Amino acid sequence: MEGKSVKFTILGSGSAVPFEGRASSSYFVETEHTNILLDCGFQCVDRLYSIGKSLDSVDYIFLSHKHPDHFIGLIHLFFALRSPYYERKSPICIFGFKDIEKYFEQFRGILGKWIEPGVPVNFFPNENNSVSSWTNISDLLSFRTFSTMHTDESVGVSLVVNERKIVYTSDTEFFEGLADEFSYADLAVVDCASGEGSGLRGHMDFRQGIFLAEQAGVKKLLFSHFYPDSINFDLSRFDTDIEFYKARDCMSIFL
Repeated sequence: MEGKSVKFTILGSGSAVPFEGRASSSYFVETEHTNILLDCGFQCVDRLYSIGKSLDSVDYIFLSHKHPDHFIGLIHLFFALRSPYYERKSPICIFGFKDIEKYFEQFRGILGKWIEPGVPVNFFPNENNSVSSWTNISDLLSFRTFSTMHTDESVGVSLVVNERKIVYTSDTEFFEGLADEFSYADLAVVDCASGEGSGLRGHMDFRQGIFLAEQAGVKKLLFSHFYPDSINFDLSRFDTDIEFYKARDCMSIFL
């Protein structure tokens, strides 16, 4: 991290469909003082281990919606944190979709104490399912969530971390107003689950991601959340000044 302000690592660039060894949606935002997990899909715990991060190093967790490929890794994470191998003392803060806490309580109703991590868990849901106001967590971290077009509760998130703006849409269709949230982002991470011409409902394709980034003045664009038929596009086709990437697991971008 020397000389770098923010390190963004893709833990999972895939979806619910296994291919190419890609884990499902998870991303790790790392600074000198703060670690943030964006979504927590299948294999998330394994991917954290593979990049050398202890499970008890996660300070904040953002959850975009209820689909298992974005959420279910939280159950594994909390169960693992009960182990004496970890000595976490500080609370875990979870922010994101409406009724997160109620959703978690339903899992606890089934699994009981086994998904209680041994430290307090604080929830900050987007109860209005709209664009929330900015929440300042510290001098170097603030966020707001915004509703997306995927499920009734789904939200994306804008983070300002060490004065760098990161926007993560998670799963969403293209909709008017999304470019406003991208405005002058240092990094935009966009859903690319829809293959060219397939029109997968609730998702975008690479052309829509490029359009949004150009409209909003995004500095770096990351395509992710791939299905087998949505990853086969040629980056050399793009005539744009935007710096763009096709995500792969354990790849890092410095901001």
